[in-house]
Amino acid sequence: EDERVLEQQRQKAEREAALEAEKERLRLEKEKELARLRAKQERARDWQAERDALMAKRSQEAADREWRRQELENARRKAVLAERLRQDRLQQVAQKEQYLAMQVEQDRQEFQRVLKVHQEQLEREKLQREQRELQQRAHAEDLRRQIQEMQRQRQRERAACIEERRQQEQEARQRSQRLAQLGQQRLQEFRATGVPDKYCAQVERR
Repeated sequence: EDERVLEQQRQKAEREAALEAEKERLRLEKEKELARLRAKQERARDWQAERDALMAKRSQEAADREWRRQELENARRKAVLAERLRQDRLQQVAQKEQYLAMQVEQDRQEFQRVLKVHQEQLEREKLQREQRELQQRAHAEDLRRQIQEMQRQRQRERAACIEERRQQEQEARQRSQRLAQLGQQRLQEFRATGVPDKYCAQVERR
């Protein structure tokens, strides 16, 4: 854009230089024409002098009118160029403002996207943390249940062992009682059959 503005300024400078050269050429031509008219007036000092002066005046007026027309044209061209440059600057400003607005909107959208992603990440992390806590609590509760069940199982096993030992001891006492009763019964049978006492004593000791 800067290069385009510089090119327009360069073209403007060239046009102004061309206009100045044209003005100088016209001025020189005008001076030549005046010099010619004066020379003609000097050569013809007769009844044509008044007519020649009138023609010179008309020529001067025409030259003045042309000069004024050229000045107006140059002023119009300068005004058009200035207006064009002003419009170009306004367009550049508008384009820059539009670009900045687009950039701001893009930055806002990017910020909203990043913020949304961050919030979603926080929500996922919170959900995962809550799930881990639930799993840990469930695992701890399961461990407590297992420990309690193991304690109850050991208590049942100890109770079963105690009951088994009690039954074994009772059975042992009952066997001892039966054996004692059987021994007494055999001794009575031996005595009843007339077996000597020394043999009965041996059997009783056994």
